[in-house]
Amino acid sequence: MTIGFTVPNLNRKVLPDKTLTMESEPRVRVAQFGDGYAQRVADGINAVNETFEVSFVNRPQSEADDITSFFETNKAVTSFKFTIPNSNSTSTSTAVVSPAVTSSTSIALVSSTSLLDITVGAVVSSTGGGNNIVGAPTVISISGTSLVLSTAQTLSGSKTLTFASPNEKTVKVVCVTWNMMFSNSNHYNINAQFKRVYEP
Repeated sequence: MTIGFTVPNLNRKVLPDKTLTMESEPRVRVAQFGDGYAQRVADGINAVNETFEVSFVNRPQSEADDITSFFETNKAVTSFKFTIPNSNSTSTSTAVVSPAVTSSTSIALVSSTSLLDITVGAVVSSTGGGNNIVGAPTVISISGTSLVLSTAQTLSGSKTLTFASPNEKTVKVVCVTWNMMFSNSNHYNINAQFKRVYEP
């Protein structure tokens, strides 16, 4: 699972500690009538406020500085993608093959896999002209811009692949608050609160 978010300076996904907490609060409009009767309706199409409490404990100073700089740059205005565990969802991402491969399980991608939401176990597919993925192979291992599939494939260069990662969901969030605790050992702790936003 690729839980977390991407920080450009680190050039990889940042994983929060395992103490990730999600709080959900429905927004409801209520019309109150006599004798205690009431009528309720959801307040809009995205009527559940979701917040996430995340921690980054014992992180090297350089990583902690990059994380807080990312939050400061976005200023709770610019959203970013945050992947969370969710057994009822599947997240998808795409990547481009380069160079072409012939009957091989090893595939190189244009972008680093650490910047993409690709996980071990993701099901791979493709569409369009040229050679397409045959069957429903899964990702066996990932390293840098390379990955290994469960079955050999023949793919043209610049072929776009789709990766479906089960048991996770990617949402857009803004970081509304954060704090950093300094220590003498050049390892810092960060606590942050993300709020889910609904935008294209």
